[in-house]
Amino acid sequence: MGEDITQIEFSSTDDQSFQDKLDQELHFTRKLFVEKKFDNQSRKLGYELECCLIDQHGYPAAFNQQVLDDANNPSLTYELARFNLELNGNVFDVNDRVFSDIEKDMSLLYQQVDESARRYHKQAGLFGVLPSLDMQHLDMDDYMSNMTRYRLLNQQLMSMRGSPVQLDIQSMDHLRVSKDDVMLESLGTSLQIHYQTPLDEAVDTYHAALWASVPLLAACANSPLVLQKYCWQESRIEIFKQAVDCRTEAQKQDGMLSRVFLAKGYINSWFELFEENAYFNPILPEVLETPIDELHHLNLHNGTIWRWIRPIIGKNENSKHHLRLELRTVPAGPTLIDSMANLVFFVGLIEGLKQDKDALTRIPYETLEKSFYQVARLGLLAEVNWCHGVFESVQQIILKYTIPLARQGLENLGIDAHEYLDIIQQRVITGQTGARWMVQYWTKNKNTAALVDTYLKFARLNIPVHRWSKP
Repeated sequence: MGEDITQIEFSSTDDQSFQDKLDQELHFTRKLFVEKKFDNQSRKLGYELECCLIDQHGYPAAFNQQVLDDANNPSLTYELARFNLELNGNVFDVNDRVFSDIEKDMSLLYQQVDESARRYHKQAGLFGVLPSLDMQHLDMDDYMSNMTRYRLLNQQLMSMRGSPVQLDIQSMDHLRVSKDDVMLESLGTSLQIHYQTPLDEAVDTYHAALWASVPLLAACANSPLVLQKYCWQESRIEIFKQAVDCRTEAQKQDGMLSRVFLAKGYINSWFELFEENAYFNPILPEVLETPIDELHHLNLHNGTIWRWIRPIIGKNENSKHHLRLELRTVPAGPTLIDSMANLVFFVGLIEGLKQDKDALTRIPYETLEKSFYQVARLGLLAEVNWCHGVFESVQQIILKYTIPLARQGLENLGIDAHEYLDIIQQRVITGQTGARWMVQYWTKNKNTAALVDTYLKFARLNIPVHRWSKP
């Protein structure tokens, strides 16, 4: 979504031309699956890390254009709001050095952003939701990034809705706001993990990623404060679901599905996921005369359907198609080392869960989905169903089942990453996620700017959040 588009308006002719291209590319994709013409060897990892730009008083700073110009690095790009930007990491082969390579890559890019920001007396920070954001920071004219894509996305989504966006989240506080644009989506920032998997493992990897999202979300929650209200432990999940919901009220009542969801259920082939996309109307029907095997239109449409576990078809350096998952459930932060621990835990747990693939579809999908939203609301305090048939606190499930599974999964790949998994273990034992720390600070001080300032002092030292002193 960081790439811009050139077309500034669309007609019914464009819609039909785009649909024709989409149909051709879907037919080509079906053939790829039938003939098994995907990479069945490579395993690769990449990431995108979204960060906030913050002024010297702890408030959002609308400075991404200046920071990007100063950094002058094509690996850095815009996000929807001018107080956010994105680090697009390099891609690495999965081997015994992969996590140290990613950590170095992430640290270098983040340092470059922070150094550029500091030249303007700003700084970078990693939050699921920046606590000091207020409604004034969501004014589209002043705070939307200057990209045609975002203006068009706003125009198209609002036209499809036909009414303002309503954000309504009930928890300890009740947050209820209305906007005539999509800027509420910019409240959340995340770490998106791209995991390329061999064809023969693709279905099991997908199912494992769905289940892994449940304990992961509980362990990495970092988004409890939204517009001065105490909401969910990982409020991003509900914010995004509501902020880009383009259904009319009538469509909601008729049971039409939202474009933001975890999954529709278990699958037998990844092709089903791309076939499902036909359920949704294209939002940005830009037609390009690209070769069918580039799958431009299929991927453009797929990028405006916001599954939390998103399937992607890409190409290797040798032009062979590959399958990868964009794992989108993880919030940014609180620190780089916490972000790395979350990434390692996710990948390790996916691999560990695949050892017992029959268990991944034994429990009804609806039970999995319910558990996912339960941990988004309650974090480590949630009680959930786990795929191996237990109903227990997610805190105990993580300690008893998933951390050992993640260790085993990484060992199967020839990777020793105990230092990262130890961070997850200690975070869960202490119960101090980023969300818990922020809630404690907010409860005592009720000052979000001071909260951000204190948070950033710990984060600058790259101290894992479980070791931060209590407010």
